[in-house]
Amino acid sequence: MASNNVDDQDKIRQAAYYLWELAGRPEGGDLGFWLAAEQECLARQQSRPPGAEESVDEAALESFPASDPPAWNP
Repeated sequence: MASNNVDDQDKIRQAAYYLWELAGRPEGGDLGFWLAAEQECLARQQSRPPGAEESVDEAALESFPASDPPAWNP
């Protein structure tokens, strides 16, 4: 059960960071971003059917924006 709580906190931390970046990385407001992310994660968890995994959502967050620049062919 403890590892699940750690996983939940990690998801909230990642979501809060994402929201902070979307807001233009303002100074302060960290609690607001945390609470918004926590609420978003809770809503996502409650709307998910039992047994469904978030692997698609996590993969999308990890792959966007792309870290590799487009290939350039002269």
